[in-house]
Amino acid sequence: MEQWYVVQTKTREDRLASTMLEGKGVRVYQPQMQRYIFHARRKILKKYPLFPGYIFVCMKATEETLYSVKWCRGVTRVLPDNAQPVPIDETFVAQLMELEKQGEGVIRKPVEFKSGDIVKIKSGPMKDVYGVFESWESDEGRVRILVEMVNNKARLMTHSSLLEKA
Repeated sequence: MEQWYVVQTKTREDRLASTMLEGKGVRVYQPQMQRYIFHARRKILKKYPLFPGYIFVCMKATEETLYSVKWCRGVTRVLPDNAQPVPIDETFVAQLMELEKQGEGVIRKPVEFKSGDIVKIKSGPMKDVYGVFESWESDEGRVRILVEMVNNKARLMTHSSLLEKA
């Protein structure tokens, strides 16, 4: 019977390990999340692994399969690192996959801002500026906050992923 296991990969070799394992007929899953990065004054939405350096594999834990996975390019070890690895609960992986389906291929962090909450901008040109959450502006995650700058209050529109509660 096939079960899910956690595999630790070498630094920045998640994709290589996934490709090599899939080539051997092993089912691989690595949940993704989105994050905004700023480069050359542009805001870019990029996908990143939810658990960097780890992938989930679905396999039968035979001696031959374990050997094949452990010695695959990009793989460090199967967790926990002992003679017989322990499978993880299948419902955990199923729930991650369901969350990813709801978020169009990525797992979205639930955001619960209410009007009047004090928020802090996490990154970008206005990093570390505090403001007051006003309202949601769109279904895509745009929000309006009120920022006090030089004895004047200004409304600012930004994406909710750039904010955190202060």
